[in-house]
Parts: sequence; C-alpha cells; structure tokens
Amino acid sequence: MNTQNKPETGGDKTMIELARELGLALANSCEFVQMKQAQIDFEGNEAIARLMQELNEKRDRLISILASDDVDDMEAVSLTNDIDRLEAQLRESPLYEQLIAAQSAFSAVLTAVNDEINACIGAETSASQGCSGDCGGCGGCKH
Repeated sequence: MNTQNKPETGGDKTMIELARELGLALANSCEFVQMKQAQIDFEGNEAIARLMQELNEKRDRLISILASDDVDDMEAVSLTNDIDRLEAQLRESPLYEQLIAAQSAFSAVLTAVNDEINACIGAETSASQGCSGDCGGCGGCKH
C-alpha cells in the first residue's frame, strides 16, 4: 500500500477523513460535552426562557422605535434601561455563568487545535500574531 503523501491525502487517509476524525474527537472532548450540557441546562430553564423572551421583545421594540420616523425618545430610553436591567439579570444567573465558562473552555480547545495546525503548515498562530520580527522573545513562530 502506497503511503506517500499527496496534496489530498495524509498517508492512507484523505484530508477529509482526517478532518472527520478531528471533528469526532472534538465532539467527544470533555469541553464540548460540558458546553452542550450547559446549553441544554440554560435553554431548558423556564425562568431564563421568560427572561430571554422579554429581552428579545424589548430589543425588537427598540429597533422598531429607532427605525421609525417619529422616534419616541422617552420610550427608547425606557426600553434601553429595561434591556440593561434584563441583561444584568441574565449575567447574574449561575446557568449563564456556566454556559459562558464552558463556551470559553471549548473555544480555548479550538484555538489550541488551530494553532497546532497553523504551526505545522508554517502559518501564524495566536502566539505569533503581531510578530515584530525580533526573535528574542519569540514563542516559536515560523517566520
């Protein structure tokens, strides 16, 4: 069996097969599983659902007011204050905090994966962005 690398292959596997394996590995990662569970918990909470509905209604109303020819400044200010209050309530929710933390953890995994791929192909990584060209304090960019 010929395992010589071709542009569309990685040994015996095509790049698409390798990408599929990576995708499945990511889907089975602890960070992804925790993020999906945090989403389910957040979206399944009745109090949060009501809060989100009210928030979306007020945002839609504000957009409508601002798009109209006769802008009611007092109503716009009132809606803005309501939106700020509802967003603050949302941010104070433990389920919201868990969701944001889980999304951040999974995002870090994706960044690490992308950095590894970029390092392997000689592209810029998150650590090498903004490289000044002085390699004295370099973390290993490939420039």
